[in-house]
Amino acid sequence: MEDHSGHKGHHMPMSDGPMCSMNMLWNSDIENVCVVFSSWHIKSSFTMFLSCMAIIVISVGYASLNKYIHSYDKILAYRLRHQQSAQGGQGSDARPTNLIPPNPSSYGVIDSTVSKMNGPMKLPMGSRLIRAGLYAISVALSFWLMLVAMTYNTYLFGSIVIGAFAGHMLYESELGASALLGSGSSKGLACH
Repeated sequence: MEDHSGHKGHHMPMSDGPMCSMNMLWNSDIENVCVVFSSWHIKSSFTMFLSCMAIIVISVGYASLNKYIHSYDKILAYRLRHQQSAQGGQGSDARPTNLIPPNPSSYGVIDSTVSKMNGPMKLPMGSRLIRAGLYAISVALSFWLMLVAMTYNTYLFGSIVIGAFAGHMLYESELGASALLGSGSSKGLACH
């Protein structure tokens, strides 16, 4: 057996304040709960309330981002369809002069007309970069919300669900033709 008596001057750094609890079981803890980072430390009912409100806002923001991504894709599809029609059915990698269609009421027609396009069309690099960036932000937010859910805290988990419900009510008021035809994908608040 080794003698460790010579290590008396060395101590592990310990915090004098309350530490974050780590639960792997469903819980209703209000104090000493950390949300993803140790710096987001819930120490009272008031900070739990503020944290729940922040998580609801983030969940609604996630729904808003997904709606924006869907709208951006519709605009791109409209632009590509318009470009293809103007060129007699031939696709092009040329940059468009106008991203927004002249008639917003025509967005609903996109679902039925896009399928008539002559195969897939390559997107310009700028559009691909924007779509990839939006997708990356969406994945990061969904993973972050998953980590919040993995606190197994009733209040934090409920905040995600309330935010998802509110976001769906706010941003999912339309049903496209692709959903009616069975080709739509509603992923919900999945990881990605």
